[in-house]
Amino acid sequence: MSLRPASASPTTVLYIKYMVCPRGIRVVRQELQGIGLQVLDVCLGAATVAGRPEELDWPRLRATLEAAKFALLETFHQTLVERVGVAVNHLLREPTESLRHRAFGAAVARELGMTYRQLCPAFTRLMGGKTLADYILSQRLAYAQELLASTSLGVGLIARRLGYASLAHFSGQFRRVTRCSPSTYRKLLRNEKPTLAADFPPNDASERR
Repeated sequence: MSLRPASASPTTVLYIKYMVCPRGIRVVRQELQGIGLQVLDVCLGAATVAGRPEELDWPRLRATLEAAKFALLETFHQTLVERVGVAVNHLLREPTESLRHRAFGAAVARELGMTYRQLCPAFTRLMGGKTLADYILSQRLAYAQELLASTSLGVGLIARRLGYASLAHFSGQFRRVTRCSPSTYRKLLRNEKPTLAADFPPNDASERR
């Protein structure tokens, strides 16, 4: 929890775990309003309510969130890494705009209500030296692998969807992580599927008679 100093009226920011989608945002807003709180804003991982921290009924607040399958976190740093992960996932899978590779970090910071300069050093400290840019790159390429495995989208379209300005840039970064090109990665997956199916038959309950 934290108090926002730059406000005409006192407000408290609640950092909430497991609020990872628009539906979660709606539920949290409803739950907080249901216990009489004036909810000023709700975003991924956090909610802002009117009042000072000492004025809130914390036991009731925790119980209400836990009953709705959420969890109240005590400090900003406890939830920062998780909130970054949620924001990156949200921007990759539900983009509201075409985010270029270099603009992605700033967009993540905006999702968290921070500036990029504020977020980068805090994230690096919490991650033991791993930078925000490195984390975003790893998540972006993991999503690329997911798209190559689960869709028939062309490699060029996947690159544009992930915000790369050029196919060569995307392919180069992908190759450094997987040791092969995106098209080769997809071919290898397709060639492995029959072998995997033969070695590990489907876990179908209907076959257990």
